[in-house]
Amino acid sequence: MTVGRWLALAALWGMSGCTSTPARTATTSAEVDERIPSSVALATFDTLWTVVKETYVDTVFVNGPWNTVRDSLRQQAMAVTTRSGLDRLLTATLAQIPESHFYIIPSSVAEEVRADTDEESAGGTVGLSLRIASGKALVWRVEPGSPAAMAGITTGQVVEQVRDRVVSTSLGKVLSLPDASRQRAFSELSFKLNRQLTPAVGDTVRIRLIETGNTRAVERQLVAVPMRGTVSKFGNLPPIAGVVRSSRHPVPGLRGGCVGTIAFNIWLPALAPELQRAVDSVASCAGIVIDLRGNPGGVGAMVMGFGGYFVESPVSLGTMRMRQLSLNYAINPRVVRVSGKQTGPFKGPVAILVDAMSASTSEIFATGMQRLGRAKVFGQRSAGAALPALMHGLPSGDTFVHAVADFTDPAGGRIEGSGVVPDQLIPLTQQDLSQNIDAPLEAAIKWIAAAALE
Repeated sequence: MTVGRWLALAALWGMSGCTSTPARTATTSAEVDERIPSSVALATFDTLWTVVKETYVDTVFVNGPWNTVRDSLRQQAMAVTTRSGLDRLLTATLAQIPESHFYIIPSSVAEEVRADTDEESAGGTVGLSLRIASGKALVWRVEPGSPAAMAGITTGQVVEQVRDRVVSTSLGKVLSLPDASRQRAFSELSFKLNRQLTPAVGDTVRIRLIETGNTRAVERQLVAVPMRGTVSKFGNLPPIAGVVRSSRHPVPGLRGGCVGTIAFNIWLPALAPELQRAVDSVASCAGIVIDLRGNPGGVGAMVMGFGGYFVESPVSLGTMRMRQLSLNYAINPRVVRVSGKQTGPFKGPVAILVDAMSASTSEIFATGMQRLGRAKVFGQRSAGAALPALMHGLPSGDTFVHAVADFTDPAGGRIEGSGVVPDQLIPLTQQDLSQNIDAPLEAAIKWIAAAALE
């Protein structure tokens, strides 16, 4: 199991990094033909229905429409005798729930996860990140010195195939979806493509792409190397490499002569010291850009600690509501560091960058800061997957992942399914990537410069 795939599962498992998938993400021909006892199918349906009944936060729904779902589909469940039939039944059942974060992890995937959780087989990367734009999969980032960089891959190139996944075929399926589900589907496809690029160390990833200046696709085989970053462990998840980067962009005429940037790939407690150092390293700049692009989430409570660097009075980023309790994402100004050094919160303008792979905790932080008027958001619409989820084993051997909460931002709005809408929507273009232009970052810096001079 690779770190990338674990991140994907972490998203599914309610680490707060969450993306939506169909009830069964992959069905092999063997699974389609597999016969199962009708009693197992019925027990699976009953278990799923009961879990929702007992845990879904909307008690009005579970005491009304959800009972109708049972009455209308249970008869069908009694007649199911094949794996494919069960897949269709579960998909139809989950489609009745008016929220995301309800998924089935096939038993075959769960077995694969357990078989690969040793640390030695995790943590690989080929140093390449992709994004979908203009109907194509584009090279978005190439790590210097990585296998991708050594192979001559550069940003803006069009990737036609990753391993066995033909991008045009996948995109075609996404484009055929209704508008309401397309945003989430694009995000999920982005995650899937990028997971393929983070295999176990030593594994080879075969990609086909069109290099700059050419019209014919070429194939490159990239051997994964260890990921960089602070390796930490959370819950039952395997070690995850977290990376925090900070820099100072020179902007003459501004306080400190710069705009600072802080980028990190996941919300994990082990990164808290690095985040503090990152904030301190750019605190003398006129403004700060927080780059959450590609950040799938993590530990939700971290938004309270991190947010304290940027507010001057106690505020709330929103509320996560469950049946038995509610969690208020309250943040208080940070006036002292762990070392005991007295310091106040950062008072300059703050910009946040998001894209279709910014999910869950990243979305809670971005939308909360946006609603409070403490930050402007730049980039593309986020994944729209903010809710935590739990796992429940089903009699079929599959695992049911289900949302157990509802999140509302400080203005009472919801982002589940719709995502964070940036104040400045900035399309990702092949031309910008080919010319190494980071348009969202440039727009954020321009806004900060103007705001700082007001």
